[in-house]
Amino acid sequence: MAPDLLLNLIRQTIFHDPTKNCRIKGRRSGWRGLPKSKSLFYAGLGYGLPIGNLTSQLFGNIYLNDFDHFVKGRLGIKHYGRYVDDIAAVHGDKEYLKKIIPKIKRYLSERLNLDLHEKKIYLQHFSKGVKFLGAVIKPYRIYIANRTKGNFYKKIQYWNNFLAANQDKISREDMGRFLASMNSYLGIMGQYDTYKLRKKMLNQNLPPRFRDYVLAGDDYVKLMKRVWRSV
Repeated sequence: MAPDLLLNLIRQTIFHDPTKNCRIKGRRSGWRGLPKSKSLFYAGLGYGLPIGNLTSQLFGNIYLNDFDHFVKGRLGIKHYGRYVDDIAAVHGDKEYLKKIIPKIKRYLSERLNLDLHEKKIYLQHFSKGVKFLGAVIKPYRIYIANRTKGNFYKKIQYWNNFLAANQDKISREDMGRFLASMNSYLGIMGQYDTYKLRKKMLNQNLPPRFRDYVLAGDDYVKLMKRVWRSV
């Protein structure tokens, strides 16, 4: 690909403002309680990328590449991992970890114009595990985080209530939303040893009406749509 064309595509992607000429679906009431910091409609000029965009994640990883080298090289953190803005670091000396927090803050602020979230920094013994990307990492094993399990359960309950409010009727569009939502959680949980949990959650909590339209494979990592019948 020609460099000029590539640069033009990057500019179009980065500087595109999705809040302009957008089509808003759903009710405004559904936005109640959403923090302004989570909405591009309240972002300052030149700030923010749509969180669902692949480019948002990709650029986040690229933007913090120098920071990764700073942590591993300059600060000497051998056991370190990051995905976009989620960071995990393991070190044998708790006091050393406490000492480097100000250095990390300063680097992010001065070099990358970023702030470290004060309420999302926590230190604990490795035996209690490290919360990272929706999971709890422990020596030689990884568990799904309780928060992820709770969110999955709440999402299933949402669809229970949705069906009850609509007299057990569902449209093609809503069925697509249901499958996307369920498979998102099942995909995450499928990365860990959660077979019994996935099976239990679906068999005990999934609305019976949905079973007329979807089926789960033997491994319970994905829901698939049956041949569609009008409702």
